[in-house]
Amino acid sequence: MAVRGKKVDGPIQWTTLGSAPYPTADEACSGYLLQGGGANVLVDVGGGTLGPLQRLIALEDLHAVWVSHLHADHFADMPLLYYAFAYSERPMRKIPVLAPPGWAARVEDFVKSAVDHHMSSVFQVVELKDRGIAEIGDLRIQARCVEHGVPAFGLAARLGDHRLAYSGDSGPCDNLVTLAKGARVLVAEVGTDVIEIPSVHLSPEDAGLTAQHAGVARLVLTHLAPGLLPEEAVERAAQAFHGAIEVATPGSVFEA
Repeated sequence: MAVRGKKVDGPIQWTTLGSAPYPTADEACSGYLLQGGGANVLVDVGGGTLGPLQRLIALEDLHAVWVSHLHADHFADMPLLYYAFAYSERPMRKIPVLAPPGWAARVEDFVKSAVDHHMSSVFQVVELKDRGIAEIGDLRIQARCVEHGVPAFGLAARLGDHRLAYSGDSGPCDNLVTLAKGARVLVAEVGTDVIEIPSVHLSPEDAGLTAQHAGVARLVLTHLAPGLLPEEAVERAAQAFHGAIEVATPGSVFEA
């Protein structure tokens, strides 16, 4: 799939809209704006993400949506995005929504009424698959299956020599290391503060090991487990990873 956009020079840019497990007064759930090569891609659509997104770009300027998995803290605003596109007073492009299998039927069940609401009437319906590649503008995005107990995907975004990887929600797995190899930045969730095997989330130590094995230059920790303090997460990840480590906060911008 290829969707062409306006050419934009420069690195890949990743902006955090939110990463909370549920919306709070100060932060939305998981959602990020990925930009580069003429593309504006909304990555994950957790509860409350559409508000901070529109502080950065208008919805009509989106080129694609990419969803890692169908848990509510990464997907709950998708029915609202459908309403925004279906009933907008402004002309809206039929952009691709790339998400795990069954995503369209799930949203249709949520919004159905006396009128049939088909996602294909508003969006290009695309179901993610392992190793699948999408080209949005000049940005090339690859999906890889990761371990989360449900169909879930991480992504690697490439723009020339610039490369960024995102874990989505995942336990430690070989695919995640492979996905992150060659990336300048790995954005990794740390959804648990307990080291356990098997696991459907990364601990700070797991995130550090993944970054070290992948050879990335910079590790960004996101989606922190409740009660896990940012400074603790950084300290624990640094036991395994010897590069730069930062914690994502609402509005934080990272470049690769």
